[in-house]
Amino acid sequence: MADQEHDLTAQQMLEAQQALDVAAFNGILSLAIVLRKRSLLSDLETRNLHDIMSKPLSLEGNANNPVVQDAQQNLDHLFALLLKRR
Repeated sequence: MADQEHDLTAQQMLEAQQALDVAAFNGILSLAIVLRKRSLLSDLETRNLHDIMSKPLSLEGNANNPVVQDAQQNLDHLFALLLKRR
């Protein structure tokens, strides 16, 4: 990638950050699904991964944000489903 400066609006920066967050979340969850199917990710490791991904969402300043709360609920739900699968 060439070194360039981009004149982005605050909205464009927010949208870019959200897109990157979703891409990272989907990639991590997809990898966890594959590893669980291959019995390469234990229940404990899966719970630890959930904890690691949840920590930034629970930090002061994030935890009271309704969008973050929705993301946390989705994360909790998806990891609960992942733990049920084997």
